Amino acid sequence: MPAMMSWSKVPLDEPLACASILLASDSEALGNSMHRMLQGEGFQVQYAGHYSELDSHPDSGAFDMVLLEVTGEHAVEAAVEAALRIKRARAGQLVGYVADATLTASGLAGDAIFPRNSPDLPGSLRTFLSEESESTDR
Repeated sequence: MPAMMSWSKVPLDEPLACASILLASDSEALGNSMHRMLQGEGFQVQYAGHYSELDSHPDSGAFDMVLLEVTGEHAVEAAVEAALRIKRARAGQLVGYVADATLTASGLAGDAIFPRNSPDLPGSLRTFLSEESESTDR
């Protein structure tokens, strides 16, 4: 099971402020909202739509992270299937989830689970991506 991240804020002037994210969601409204919020925080975000659309996304391997927004228990299976397809195609691709705390024990399989709490999400993503970058630089 992926680890739940600690939620410390990282300033916008950190080097990973422009990290690239491919975002997918089972909810168009929430996906669009998250897309705008992350772009407003300095991330380069492309919104792919539903998880099923990730397979046909032309640049799906060119992102620092694929982020799957999961709105509830009903979406867990589709999100996990998408994450597994991504990992089979590109084992080194970081895959994370944005989910409520109640879903952390629901079988989400990926690299990390991030909080749905909007104020904490950008800092959590920067911290995670920074730590991943440091570990691959070693």
